[in-house]
Amino acid sequence: MSFGKYFNKGQKVFIRRLYSDEEPPTVDTITGYVMHSQPMQLDLALPYGSDTADSYPFEPGMKFEIMTDSKGMGLRLTASFIEKISSQDIRLEFAGDLEFISRRTYPRVDVNAWVGLKRGAGTLSEMRQLWREHMDKIKAGVSAEELTEFNKYLVNLAGGGIRLPMQPPVDMAELVLIYLSIGDKKGIICGLAEVIWVGEEQSNGLQLGGLRFLKILEEDQARLDAVVNRLLARLDLAGQ
Repeated sequence: MSFGKYFNKGQKVFIRRLYSDEEPPTVDTITGYVMHSQPMQLDLALPYGSDTADSYPFEPGMKFEIMTDSKGMGLRLTASFIEKISSQDIRLEFAGDLEFISRRTYPRVDVNAWVGLKRGAGTLSEMRQLWREHMDKIKAGVSAEELTEFNKYLVNLAGGGIRLPMQPPVDMAELVLIYLSIGDKKGIICGLAEVIWVGEEQSNGLQLGGLRFLKILEEDQARLDAVVNRLLARLDLAGQ
């Protein structure tokens, strides 16, 4: 079967690393754009700078889950890393499976939240390492205020990401560490996110950005989803 027919040049895909012995479970994804597809292979360009392929810990045979949309359908396949084509481009080989899926859409809500940001701290590899270091510090009991400065923003929050105002310029594929206090008494959430859309600069001098989580504990993503659903339920009750 030719799996390459489902991928067109420039198409956006998400690839999630598959771990066999991960503890605790973590969402670990990056974005790629289709350069070239063959029946059993896929070449992707990575958007995080000229050395992205070199800064991610790719190894031959590393397993990934590929997710994308094609002709209005969600697709999911597994693939293995073959090689780096350049410092920014990679080649994957399909495993031979294909699922047509309903892509999960996380519910969203507008809410005032305490948010900390760390921007411009380095390459994809450096930001991934910083996320791990800060997660270890949070687990060890280090106060989140020692890691970042918190400010209160009106945000649009979901389990999969967040829309929030930031100091301009905000760039597509910019990598941002996000710290969230969501009031569930389970501690600070820290996630690595990428900017997936950029809004116009506002009258207050800030610029809206839409961010998708690349690396976050599955437990923390579930916490976000639960808080959003509780807030939406309250809004529904208030409107009755």
